[in-house]
Amino acid sequence: MGEETNPVRIGIHALDHLEEIKVEEVKPEEKADEKAEEKKEEKVEEEKKEEPKPPAPFVLFVDLHCVGCAKKIERSIMKIRGVEGVVIDMAKNEVTIKGIVEPQAVCNKIMKRTKRKAQVLSPLPAAEGEPIPEIVASQVSGVTTVELQVNMHCEACAEQLKKKILKMRGVQNAVTDHTSGKVTVTGTMGSDKLVDYVYRRSNQKTSQNRTTTGA
Repeated sequence: MGEETNPVRIGIHALDHLEEIKVEEVKPEEKADEKAEEKKEEKVEEEKKEEPKPPAPFVLFVDLHCVGCAKKIERSIMKIRGVEGVVIDMAKNEVTIKGIVEPQAVCNKIMKRTKRKAQVLSPLPAAEGEPIPEIVASQVSGVTTVELQVNMHCEACAEQLKKKILKMRGVQNAVTDHTSGKVTVTGTMGSDKLVDYVYRRSNQKTSQNRTTTGA
């Protein structure tokens, strides 16, 4: 009886051992595949969660004459949608703006609202605006004295305007009075071209009061 039962016991133990081997061989491979898939999914989610960096601040050149001018320009810029902060350097005539807004669009709004010259310093625009054409001196034989009416905020504004007028070809002398807004210019330049020149250089409303032509 003992010899008949031994082969059966050996066969059962052998089958159990084979089943255990099969289970142990399959489980590590499945776990490794699952971990690899989880890591891939985590990387994809992390890439999706990455947000774009905010734009760097940009710098504008703005014609600043006095503290009053600077405050007026700062208030105008802060009203523009997307602007988060404004820093003004009067010594350099520079305005640093932080926010999500197009630099050239800010320049256009500054010039429209404040009548001040504005230009993007950094980052540089892709295409610069059309250059202001050079004013050619008119062919006038005698000396002409032209009196203009120009809006000037302060004495510094008047002095800076005088310097710009003296750079015009044909101008011999210029006198500015910011209290009355009168500008008297003497030279061989044409009155119409002088009015246009002053308007382009100052971005201020300019009108002609009178013109006197000498011999």
